[in-house]
Amino acid sequence: MTDADDMDLSVLRKDIIAKRRTLSVDKRLELSDTIAGRLFETDEYKNADTVLIYADYNGEVATDRIINRCFLDGKAVYAPVCGKDCDLAFYRIYALDEMEPGAYGIREPLTIEYLKLSDKDISDKSVCITPGSVFDRHCNRCGYGKGYYDRFFANTPIGIRIGLAYDFQITEDITVKDTDIAMTMIITENETINGK
Repeated sequence: MTDADDMDLSVLRKDIIAKRRTLSVDKRLELSDTIAGRLFETDEYKNADTVLIYADYNGEVATDRIINRCFLDGKAVYAPVCGKDCDLAFYRIYALDEMEPGAYGIREPLTIEYLKLSDKDISDKSVCITPGSVFDRHCNRCGYGKGYYDRFFANTPIGIRIGLAYDFQITEDITVKDTDIAMTMIITENETINGK
């Protein structure tokens, strides 16, 4: 990636995040419900035994409905905690009210050691539902510039990575770094984009 590419992606990221913030609460929840419904229809969700999922923040696709559905469907649910060294750790939750605002004001679970995700908790049916600022049609993802999820994926054997996004977060092509890890699929309110 050249400096120019990096600059263009930074501008695109800012534009899309700004556009996301302009969505009314009602519109965001309407679109999020549609996206959740599309997720629930996928084999990846239906077959999942464990779901790693973010708590939405700053206009992201809302996830509370998805988390509650995971509980009802008997799936083990893990939510992330942002570490000081730009790393992510996931901890099991059993109810939404177990999360409280943490780093950056994002809701996070309690960091109780026995609830921490380990490799033995992950199977080939495990799914990580992932936020992002920009995605492309090759299932590449641009996050927020810190590399939390890319580092997590590089060190954790989770093969099914699902990005949730509004249609306007999808672009044809983004320039990626060697350390960027693509999604398995991206789900918007109007389509499901499958990776290679």
